[in-house]
Amino acid sequence: MEPIQELKQSNAILQSALNDIREKIIAELVNVLSGKAVVMLPNFSKEDIAVHNFEYRHEWFTMVFFASNSAGFTMTEKNDFLRSELNNYFSKSEVLMDTVSDLEDDFEDEEKWEEMMEEYEQEKYEIFDDWFTSCWEEAQKITGNTIPTYFSIEEMDSGIELMSSDSVEINKNQINIRRYTH
Repeated sequence: MEPIQELKQSNAILQSALNDIREKIIAELVNVLSGKAVVMLPNFSKEDIAVHNFEYRHEWFTMVFFASNSAGFTMTEKNDFLRSELNNYFSKSEVLMDTVSDLEDDFEDEEKWEEMMEEYEQEKYEIFDDWFTSCWEEAQKITGNTIPTYFSIEEMDSGIELMSSDSVEINKNQINIRRYTH
């Protein structure tokens, strides 16, 4: 089997795993957006929430939610999503990726290999981003929530404001403060 087939198979496994947990995640997002699953830090109230934040670690697809006030201060405890829901995907994908890694040794064109891996990674993250966005949109329709919601990779200083689909710069220089520039 060529490496590209295994890479495509790995992304198909991811798509299937995400589809399997879609309803569960929508329900969790409904609880967050409606405030039921939001735990406030001392001295803050839910009425002060100005922004919802969803940050994910793209390597492991774990998601963290927290809310901020208008000054950008984190005012809720962090709520973890997807901690164990994708274990099945990772175990199946690991076997395929081990095979791909073995094939890399025999692959002669290093530049072509890197292009192929880049394409695979990009497709994988697009699958996840599109899936999460569609889950959030469904939860937003159910709740009617209008609070601006930012979605970003934890390690990046940019993201998307989900209500408007605007790209934003995110200042993450301080651990408990986020500032957004549209």
